[in-house]
Amino acid sequence: MTILHFLIITIVLSALVLIFRSRKLNALISILYIFAHICLTVFAYRNTNSIDSVYFKFDHISILLNGLISILLIPTYYHSKLYLKRYINNPKKESYYIASMITLFTVISAAYFSEYIVILWVCIEITSLLVAFLIFHDRYQTALEASWKYLFISSVGIAIAFMGILFLAAQIAQQEGASLSFTYLMSVANNMDPFFLKTAFVFMLTGYSIKLNIFPLFAATIDAKTVAPAPVNAIISTILINAGFIAIYRIYSILSMSDSIAWAQNVFLITGLISLLIATVQLFKVKRFKRMFAFSSMEHMALILLAFSVGKAGYYAAILHLVFHTLIKSGLFYQFGQIRALYNSGWFKNTGSYIKLNPTGAMVFIFGLLSITAIPPSGLFISEFLIFKALFAEGYFITAISALLLLTIIIYIFFKNSFQLLYGKVPENFNQQKAIINKYEAISQFVLFALVIYLGFNPPVFFTTLIQSAITILN
Repeated sequence: MTILHFLIITIVLSALVLIFRSRKLNALISILYIFAHICLTVFAYRNTNSIDSVYFKFDHISILLNGLISILLIPTYYHSKLYLKRYINNPKKESYYIASMITLFTVISAAYFSEYIVILWVCIEITSLLVAFLIFHDRYQTALEASWKYLFISSVGIAIAFMGILFLAAQIAQQEGASLSFTYLMSVANNMDPFFLKTAFVFMLTGYSIKLNIFPLFAATIDAKTVAPAPVNAIISTILINAGFIAIYRIYSILSMSDSIAWAQNVFLITGLISLLIATVQLFKVKRFKRMFAFSSMEHMALILLAFSVGKAGYYAAILHLVFHTLIKSGLFYQFGQIRALYNSGWFKNTGSYIKLNPTGAMVFIFGLLSITAIPPSGLFISEFLIFKALFAEGYFITAISALLLLTIIIYIFFKNSFQLLYGKVPENFNQQKAIINKYEAISQFVLFALVIYLGFNPPVFFTTLIQSAITILN
C-alpha cells in the first residue's frame, strides 16, 4: 500500500464517518483504518529506502516510528471508545472525534515519511488544527482556552520553523537541479554558508519545540495535555512528540554533513539542560496527574537532546529512549483514563486509596511508575544507562552529574504524588455510585509495559537493525 493509496483511504473513511454518524459504522471504519495502517507499515518495511508517491521516502527512522503508531492504534481505539461512552454519548460528537483521530494519525504518518522539508512542515501545521479541535472536544471553558492557546502558539512556532526553511531555500536557489528534499539538502550541506545553515537550525529547533515539548515553546503543549481527553493525551504525548523529533532529526541530519555539527550538538546540550531544569522546577507546582505526566515528557525529550549532544555515542540510546517513552507514556495516559473514571477528577487532592479501590489498576499504575522513572526492569533503565554512559565516556561530567541530580528530584516528586493516589485516604467527595471500574481496561497497559521490558532486555534483530540503520546517515 503506497502513501497515496493510504491517503485516499483515510479521506474516504473520514468522510463516511462524518456523513453517516453511526456508531456501528464508526467501529467498522476504525477497524478498517487500523488494518490499513498496519499494511502501510509492512509495505514500508518491505520497501525500505525507496521513494514513494514522489514526496515520501520509507527510511529506517520513519518506518520505526510509524510502526509505533500501528502498535498504539488498537489500544487508542479501545480507550477512545470508553471515553466516548462515559463522557460524550453523542453520535455527532463521536463522529467528529473518530474522523479527527483518523486524520491525525494519517497526517503524523505522512510527516514521518516526508522526503521534502516543506511537506513535513505542512503536515505538522495540520496536526496543530486537529489537536486543537480534539482538546476542545469536551466543549468546556478550560479546554477552549487551552485549545486556542495551543493553536496560536503552534502557529507561531510553525511560522518560525518556516523561516528556517526560507534560509535553506535561499542557499540553494541558484543551484541547478536544486530541491528541498532532505536527500538533496544533505548532499549540498557542506557547501552552504554556515551562518545560514546555523540560523535555519535555530529557527526550526525553536519552531518545532512546541511539538517536541521542550524549551522554549513548551508551555502551550503542557496546558493542552492538562485538559485534553486521556486517549488524545496518549497521542500528543507520544507519536505527535515523535513528529517533532523527526522534524528536528531531519534538519540535524543536514547539519551532520557539514562542519556545523559540533555547534548543533552544543545547542542541543544547552536546550536539553534548560528543558530538564524547567521540568524539574515546574513539577514542584503541579497538582494534577496529566500535568505531571506532561512535564515527564519534557524531561525525557531533554534526555534525548543530551544524548544527541554527544554525537555518535548517544544516537542509538536517544532513539531507543524515544521508542520506550512512546510505549510507556501512552500506557500511563490510558491508565489515567481509568483513574479519572473512578474518582471523576484528575487532581491529586481528590484521589486516594487506589490500591484498595482498584487493585488491578493500581498494579498497572505501579508498573508504569517504575517504567517511566527508569527503574529496573524498565527498558528505560537500559536507554538512560546508555545515555549517561555516553555522557561520561565523552567527558560531559558536569552535564551528566547535573542531569542525574535533577532526575533524582523528579523521581522523588513522582513517587510522592503517586503514593497519595495509591495509599492516601479516600477523598471526602468520593462517590462510590459514580465510580467506574473496568477490570479489562488495564490489559493494554500491561502489554505495553511488558513490551518495553522485552525490547530492552531481548530486542529482536529487526528492531536493533532499524535503529542502527537510522543513525548511520548522521555523519
